[in-house]
Amino acid sequence: MTLTLGTTGCSGVKAAEDTPRVAIEKVLATEQSAWNAGDSISYAAEYTDDADFINIRGQVFAGKPAVQQQHAKIFAGPFKGSDITIVVRKFNQISDSAVLVDTDQTVTHFVGLPPGIVESSPGTLVTHFKYLAIKQIDGTWKFASGQNTVALPN
Repeated sequence: MTLTLGTTGCSGVKAAEDTPRVAIEKVLATEQSAWNAGDSISYAAEYTDDADFINIRGQVFAGKPAVQQQHAKIFAGPFKGSDITIVVRKFNQISDSAVLVDTDQTVTHFVGLPPGIVESSPGTLVTHFKYLAIKQIDGTWKFASGQNTVALPN
């Protein structure tokens, strides 16, 4: 089943309030809202302190501060004013406290693209983003890892 996320503005959703899927979908909605607002602080807040993030160019960023700094850079640069839509493609709960989430992400209204990246179609960049979500001690879900891969045009 595919679910398109809307914006809820929820952050740090507690697992006790919702099923893991619903809680993580709310975290993804927060990511989507943060991207659309160009808010790197809120975007990075959904990652664990020691998270690993691999961007569309294959660059590795270690830790929440690096995730925040990289997103501040792209929100001020090629993705300034862009919009993203996140669609959950696959949800795989591998334990009570760990979930793999595959998403398709569509970015529009960008001013440019990072070096070496090409549009998926005119004015659109589609990526496949895999997250590892981990349930925290306080019951919230955060991303411990994320890898983003460009979906090249056919």
